[in-house]
Amino acid sequence: MSWKSISRFEDTIRRLTRRNKPGQFTEMIARLNQTLTGWITYYRHLRSPWRLKQLDSWIRRRLRVLKLKQLKRRYTVARFYMRHGVAEYQAWIGACGGKGLWRRSAIPQSHQAMNQTWFKELKLVSLTQRWQELRTKP
Repeated sequence: MSWKSISRFEDTIRRLTRRNKPGQFTEMIARLNQTLTGWITYYRHLRSPWRLKQLDSWIRRRLRVLKLKQLKRRYTVARFYMRHGVAEYQAWIGACGGKGLWRRSAIPQSHQAMNQTWFKELKLVSLTQRWQELRTKP
């Protein structure tokens, strides 16, 4: 896998997950899944999944940024955190942080509320899991 194709793939993901793009979060994930599925099917013969793991975590972080942007206010962010299992005190600490969206998407509260099972419930395709499925097929 060349760095040029990775760069093109990342540009495509950036285009699909822009923060100012209108629409539902689930619709964006559906469009993103088409790109992810096609890309991993093309690169199914990779020998090592280490780059796929990095891309998976980067995509999930971009989606966390999108969700935080859609929630807009601190109150709705804190309520979202609490609804997804974060303690009230910790939820308010995460919601009232003075950093930008990219930094807040990496805090423990965001990871706890928007973990991998949350993304599985939204039916986000994982590059690493899809790669393993394609490798085990005869």
